[in-house]
Amino acid sequence: MPTVKISAKGQVVIPAHLRQKYGLQAPGRAIITEKEGQIIITPAPADPVRGARGMLKAKQSLTKTHAAYKREERKLEADHERQLP
Repeated sequence: MPTVKISAKGQVVIPAHLRQKYGLQAPGRAIITEKEGQIIITPAPADPVRGARGMLKAKQSLTKTHAAYKREERKLEADHERQLP
């Protein structure tokens, strides 16, 4: 496990074999996250929109979800109207 220096500016040199293995290229961008006390460096996608595709997978399509929501909303409104004097 290589040890690296941290510069006064907070810069770290990632060893070449790890940059190659994980596709970190210079100049380029990376995403830094923290999880369970560890710092995680992930290559940023070249196209952020394509890279985000599929992140928010739903169990069903948005059309079906919206239709179910509208049905529930109509049912609640009908129940409310029945309770009015």
